[in-house]
Amino acid sequence: MNYLPRWGMALAVCAIGVFGFGSRFAAGAESENLALVKDGKSQYAIVIPDAPTAQEKFAGEELAKYLKHISGAELAVQSAGAGPKIVVAMAKDGKAPSGVSFTREEAEYDAFVIKTDGQDLHLIGSNKRGVIYAVYTLLEKYLGCRWAGFGERFQTEEQKKSGEFTEQVEEYVPASKNISLPTINDRQRASFKYRGFISYGWYGNTPRNNVDWATKNKLNYFFIPFDQYEEANDWREDIVKKEMIKRGAIIVAGHHSFYHFLNPAKYFKDHPDWFAMVGDKRVPGGRTTGQFCLSNPEAVKTFRENFIAIAKKYPEVDIFGPGPNDGYGWCECELCTKDKIAWKERGQYQAVQDLYTAFANQLNEDLQKLYPGQGKRIGILAYINYAQPPAKAKPPAGAFISYAFFTRNWFTVPWGNAKGEVVTPEPYPFKLNTENIKQWIEMTKPSGGDVTMYEYYCGRSAWSGVGFYLMRLITDELAYFQKIGVTGCAVQAGWSTRKSVPANLYVFAKNCWDTSLSMDAVLADYAKARFGKAAEPMLKYLNEAERNSREFNKYFVRGKEKEAERDKSLEDCQKYLNEAKALADKDQAKKNVADEDANFKKLKAWQLKI
Repeated sequence: MNYLPRWGMALAVCAIGVFGFGSRFAAGAESENLALVKDGKSQYAIVIPDAPTAQEKFAGEELAKYLKHISGAELAVQSAGAGPKIVVAMAKDGKAPSGVSFTREEAEYDAFVIKTDGQDLHLIGSNKRGVIYAVYTLLEKYLGCRWAGFGERFQTEEQKKSGEFTEQVEEYVPASKNISLPTINDRQRASFKYRGFISYGWYGNTPRNNVDWATKNKLNYFFIPFDQYEEANDWREDIVKKEMIKRGAIIVAGHHSFYHFLNPAKYFKDHPDWFAMVGDKRVPGGRTTGQFCLSNPEAVKTFRENFIAIAKKYPEVDIFGPGPNDGYGWCECELCTKDKIAWKERGQYQAVQDLYTAFANQLNEDLQKLYPGQGKRIGILAYINYAQPPAKAKPPAGAFISYAFFTRNWFTVPWGNAKGEVVTPEPYPFKLNTENIKQWIEMTKPSGGDVTMYEYYCGRSAWSGVGFYLMRLITDELAYFQKIGVTGCAVQAGWSTRKSVPANLYVFAKNCWDTSLSMDAVLADYAKARFGKAAEPMLKYLNEAERNSREFNKYFVRGKEKEAERDKSLEDCQKYLNEAKALADKDQAKKNVADEDANFKKLKAWQLKI
C-alpha cells in the first residue's frame, strides 16, 4: 500500500504513512468479503435518509470524500439505491431500518455500529454524533486513515485584506485502487459521555482545524467562555454554527463569567452594594477578581434577567454555565456569611458552594421556563473554595459539574489507576481530595446530573510556554476517573497546543473514547503516523520526555540529588531527536520532528533554570 499526498483547493492533505492498532483492514485482499472499490471504480452508493439531519448529510459526504482520496472512486451520496449500498444513518427512537437498535444509555455515550449485511455495509449511529463517529472509525480502524495533528493555518497577502485563512489539515490517507472489507459487526460506545476541549481565551483560538480534529478523534463538546461566545460574532457564526453544530457537538457556554452578567463597569457606580464586601469595602470585581453579593435581591434579580436575555439569544447552546469569576473575593457581608462553612483544604477561606449552588438553582428554574422540555442544563464550576460540595443545598436536577482540582501536582503521579485506587506517594506536596469528587457524583447522579473533570493536561501543563509530556499519566488517570463514576473530561486546548503538547492531545482523545486502550499501542500509532521512518527514535524521545517532565520537574519535585539523572535524561532526549532528524524523509515528518525539538529546547531551559 502506498501513502501519497493529496491536495484540496484550500486544504492541504498530507500523507506520510500509517500504522494501525487492531486494524482488520487489508487493501485489495482477494479473500475479503466486501469489495467496495475495484480498480478505482465502485458499484456502491452511499445512502442517507430521505430527509437527512445535518449530521447524516455531513457523515455521508465525509465518507465519499475519503473513499475518493484513498482510491479515486466517486460514490454518490443519495437517499436510495438499487445496487449494493453503504447505509449512513442515525437510529430514530433507538432503532434503525438495518435492524440495529440502541438503549438510551448507549445513545448518551455516542454508540454506533459498523455492520456488514450481505453486500451492504451499515454505519449506524445511536445519535447525531454517533453516525459521524461510525464513518470516521471505518476510515481509521478498517481503512487506515489517521488524524494525528491539527495541521496549520496561514494567510496570503491577499487573504490578509479579507481576513480569510488557508487551512492545512495534517492527515494520513492510504492510497489504493482497491478497497475490500471483511465481515464486520463492530459495536462501540464511549467510555465517557463528555469528551472535549475548553476553548479558552482568544477569539481565534478554536479555528476550524481544532473542531475538525476533535470530531475525527471522537471528542464531542466545546466549553466556551461567555465573553468569547458573545463578543466574537464572526467566530460564533463561522465556527460554532457552521462547523461545530453540523458535527453534532455539545456546546457549553460559561466558565468564569459572573462579571459578564453583572458588569461592574455598568453597575458598580450606582449600585456598589450589589458587589462583594471584602474587608470593609465593596469591590467591583472582574474576570479574575471578586464576585458579587449573592444575598442582595436586586443584584440577583438583575443577574437573572441578564442571564435569561443572553440564554434566549443562543438556543444552540446545550449547557449554560455562568460560573464565578476566577479567584476568590467572595462577599463577606452578614447575609452572605451567616451560614459560614469552613473550607477543609484552606481554612482561611469560606467554603461557598452552598451559596453558589442555591443561586444555580434559581438560574436553572429560569432556564427551564425559557426552554421547557428541551434538555437545556445548568453548568456548575467546582473549583478552589467552591470545589467542596454543598453541605445543605442540592444541585439542580441534571446539573453539569465541571470539577477543577487546582492544587494538584499534575506533573508527577496520576490521581489513581484503573482499579479505582488512589496513588499517593510520599512525600507529596498537595492533597488529593478525591472524596470531593465522589460526593459530587453521589449528589448529582440520582437527578441525571454529571460530574466531569476540568483538566490541565494541555493548557496549564504548559507553564511559560513549555509543553510537558503526560501521556502515561493521562491514560492512568482517565481510567481512574471512569472507575469512580466521573462521566466526562475536558482539557484546555487552543490553537497553540498543536505544537506544545500534541501527543498529550492524541492520547487524551483516544483514551477518552476507550479507557482500556494500551498507551503503548496508541503512542506507537501516533509516532508512526506523524514521524514515518523516524517513528522509533521519536517514540523513545516521547517516553523519555515524559519521564523527564514528571520525575525532574523543577517546579515541584526535583531535588539537588536528582540533577545528574536529570541531565542524563535531557541528553538522551536530544540524542533521540537527533536520530529522528536524520531519519525523517518527508516534509511533514521533518516539520513534526522540528516542532518537538523546539518544544524540547523550552523544556530543557525550564529544567535547567535555577
